[in-house]
Amino acid sequence: GASKKFQTVFEIHHARYQHFTHHLDKQIQDVVLKRLKDYGGTQQRLSQLLDEEQQRELEQELEEERQLERPSPAIPCEPILHEEIKRLCDMHSDIMNLNQYPNVFRPLPYAFTDTTFFNDIQSEHWHTNLWISTEFQRVIKTKGESLNPFLRPPRWILVYRNQHLIFVSALEANWLLGRLNFLYHERQFNSPSMTTLRPLVPRIKRIQSIFVNTPALTIPPLLGHANDAVPFLIPLEWLVQLFIFNGTLYFETVDEQTVYCQCLSLCPKPRMKEEEEAFEKGWIAVDGFVSNAKHRHHLKMYKVRFLNNLLPCVKQIIENRSNLHAPILSHTGSIILNSLKRI
Repeated sequence: GASKKFQTVFEIHHARYQHFTHHLDKQIQDVVLKRLKDYGGTQQRLSQLLDEEQQRELEQELEEERQLERPSPAIPCEPILHEEIKRLCDMHSDIMNLNQYPNVFRPLPYAFTDTTFFNDIQSEHWHTNLWISTEFQRVIKTKGESLNPFLRPPRWILVYRNQHLIFVSALEANWLLGRLNFLYHERQFNSPSMTTLRPLVPRIKRIQSIFVNTPALTIPPLLGHANDAVPFLIPLEWLVQLFIFNGTLYFETVDEQTVYCQCLSLCPKPRMKEEEEAFEKGWIAVDGFVSNAKHRHHLKMYKVRFLNNLLPCVKQIIENRSNLHAPILSHTGSIILNSLKRI
């Protein structure tokens, strides 16, 4: 390697700056060198610039930096409004079999296509009446890229004939909103509509509405009907899967927390005496996951959907949706990170 020689601090850095000028601001360099010259003193120390191996590595890195090209910008897809989306508003025809239109409707896990979540999302365990439109998933044209940064926020959901929940794109939601409003004002429904467009937002604060079951905010509204007319509210067993999908951080009720945990096959702290005994036996993992079907039955976990541990995936979904780590003081963050229920 290069021989060592006695140099002042100023001389050492001046020599090194000469090798790194390709990415340094000249003004900053001059200011730093002036300060070193003024205050660095005259004391010398043994130093060498770089040995031969370091020099070769540096040259290779510099060459790679020069050749590195920025990726081309993503090209957005041209939005499409399929006729089958329009047919969802037809109140007098037979209910559509969504499985017959795979170019328009797909099961909800399809939303994670070409993301790092897709292989771990346990597609077969989601409720079969949860759907997305293909337009909801279709965001950019670029092929071969991970679509993690391009996951569409799930903000609009169509309740179809009170049987299916379909996440739709903004364009589709805009058309459905206008059409459903028109039908509502034209026909003056005597009973709550069985097909409604609803907003859905993740609960990222303790006291916050998620809107989806608010009768006044559905389109058409579920208010103003006969007193015996009962509006359709999305069942809790479906709702907790929407919480997983949209990265919800907080629960409104203990029931939401309980069903959420059971859905994921979790038995977090604090635990009942029988549950603590099960933990001591190794039936319950440190993160709260219960993997054995017999153990789940013994612990009265009757609403389990995901038979494999989905916690790592849930954590990543929250981080993707909110661009931050799950706060440990949030309800879901505490369950994921500490296996601890907070309400």
